[in-house]
Amino acid sequence: MENVFIYFIKASALIVLFYLAYMLLLRKETFFTTNRWFLLLGLITSTILPLFFISKIVWIEPSIASFDWSNIPVTTSVAAPEPKINWYLMLAYAYFIGIVISFLKLVFDFNSLIKLLKGKTMQKHGNFKLIDIAENIAPFSYFNYIVYNSSLYTAVELENILEHEKVHSLQKHSIDVLISRFFCVIFWFNPLIWLYKKAMVQNLEFIADSEASKHISDKKAYQITLLKITTQENCVAISNHFYQSLIKKRIVMLNKN
Repeated sequence: MENVFIYFIKASALIVLFYLAYMLLLRKETFFTTNRWFLLLGLITSTILPLFFISKIVWIEPSIASFDWSNIPVTTSVAAPEPKINWYLMLAYAYFIGIVISFLKLVFDFNSLIKLLKGKTMQKHGNFKLIDIAENIAPFSYFNYIVYNSSLYTAVELENILEHEKVHSLQKHSIDVLISRFFCVIFWFNPLIWLYKKAMVQNLEFIADSEASKHISDKKAYQITLLKITTQENCVAISNHFYQSLIKKRIVMLNKN
């Protein structure tokens, strides 16, 4: 049991180191794809690397000394055993309770997504499955599903949105989102894991903005679309949605060399 707790401490410490390295060295850079792999490999490395630390046990032979035990008076006393608290067991219970709560939150988010997509008309467009909904929800993508409300946007705005979401779909950004959520379930006790997930999701938005802008002639119109999306505050938690990170940061990154 003790080794398990040591493993989680080491893994959590590595996650913190990777997060701080990203925030201090890479966050303001425009190598978004490189940042994506750095953040992903940071999580994977943090879970694998502690397994290679092997504790070396050194056995020391006890010294044999001659001692006359007959000179020691023998007394008999019966003492009531003191109850001992198994702190490792208590921590294990607390950890698994946190796991259950975090996992139920993930299941709830999946259920919300399934309910939203159930019964909706789907239109195939190449490898993408476009779903036009009536709910006032920010546009989002989940693997090859792209969901939006066409009545809320002009034709130009909708084209900009689709270009953005197609990048998410083509580059499989939903995998990154699911991985980050999985780590939030396992390392829920580490407060920085939630900031780590936020950094990953924001960087995915930077990638989508950067790639989408290459196929859009009017960048100003694209930025206006970003601002308009802020009116749709509702979003699906486990998806790549258009209004995911702070709009100001996205516009700054979009205009940065």
